Amino acid sequence: MKRYRIGIGTLLALTASTALAVAPPSGPRKDALATADAHLGELAGQTKGAPQHLLLMQQQKIRQVIEDLDAGKHVDPSEIDRVLENAERGY
Repeated sequence: MKRYRIGIGTLLALTASTALAVAPPSGPRKDALATADAHLGELAGQTKGAPQHLLLMQQQKIRQVIEDLDAGKHVDPSEIDRVLENAERGY
């Protein structure tokens, strides 16, 4: 009976620690990144040459951040802010 209680206690502790270790969803940030991605795509479609290339490069950076977030990788919040600010400026 004692082993049963110890086993159950261990399982409960592992379950609780696993639930706490899971990264929280980044809902609003991810939505902002998706919006910025779409905005840059529209801008890139209206330009040509080097400016278009710069917009497409910025769009690729945003997509990489989104992929990293989806994969559960750590993304520095300042990097997210930086790509969003650059997208607002249009480069």
